[in-house]
Amino acid sequence: MLALNLNAAWHWFAKSAVNLLVAGFFFITYHSWAGILGWPTEHDLPQRFYLHAVSIDEPHRIYLWGTDLDRGLGRTVPRAFSVPYSPKLHDKVDKASRKLRKNLPVIAQVGTPTSGANEITSLDQAQTADVNIDFVDAPQNLVPGKN
Repeated sequence: MLALNLNAAWHWFAKSAVNLLVAGFFFITYHSWAGILGWPTEHDLPQRFYLHAVSIDEPHRIYLWGTDLDRGLGRTVPRAFSVPYSPKLHDKVDKASRKLRKNLPVIAQVGTPTSGANEITSLDQAQTADVNIDFVDAPQNLVPGKN
């Protein structure tokens, strides 16, 4: 960029346009870097997924690692999902994590969000609906094999 700005005989408008284009690439890269690194997504929670692991950040978020069952267990790698924290969901996730610790397979099924449980927890956060996730025992033939 320095060589372009100092040595090129281009018009100042072309140099400015290239500078803005490069600055735009920096902006896009900065905001997409979390998705590239594999940070948990807050979008696209599958309707049914095989649950691999959970982590609870009690006042803030609940993290789930799962494989989308619509795509098949052998075709995709687990994806990390982030959902808003709620005490009701915390209890459900805690029960599912106990099953996972006993090596019992668990499937998560996402229902429609509950609309009556909207609340504002702080001034920084917007209203969010509680995610309705049910955890059921997976059939033994659905357990992914070891390679």
